[in-house]
Amino acid sequence: MIKAVFDANLLVSAFLSRDNPGGASNELLRSARQGAIQLHLSPDIIAEALATLIASDRLKGRYGYTPAMAIEFCDSLRTAATMVINPPATPGAVPRDPDDDKIVACAVAAGVDYLVSRDHDLLSLGTYGGITIIAPEQFLHFVRAQP
Repeated sequence: MIKAVFDANLLVSAFLSRDNPGGASNELLRSARQGAIQLHLSPDIIAEALATLIASDRLKGRYGYTPAMAIEFCDSLRTAATMVINPPATPGAVPRDPDDDKIVACAVAAGVDYLVSRDHDLLSLGTYGGITIIAPEQFLHFVRAQP
């Protein structure tokens, strides 16, 4: 089975595209919920997604959701994923954005093969400790090719 960590930006995108089942982020999250991907998340990743969804009046207005809907979505992620609690820090993992170190820490602690993100600071690494860092659209091609 494919083991992966999804970055908060992918989770936000999946939520925002919930009415577009063909979107890459939405399809990947659906694949994880159906068991085709063993998804690993940390409380920090979910908290970042929730903070983005709740803080943005622009997104709430454009996509027509309430904070309660965002909270419900983020709560559902806890059951869709294997939670990685307090992963050991990986200081300096993402030199261009130290805030992203927590995403890498989750991936390392979970022993995943893939970290899926649209974040250019993460994508610029290419790999970290044997973990492939890949965009959702590329990862989706890989997932679809699996038996």
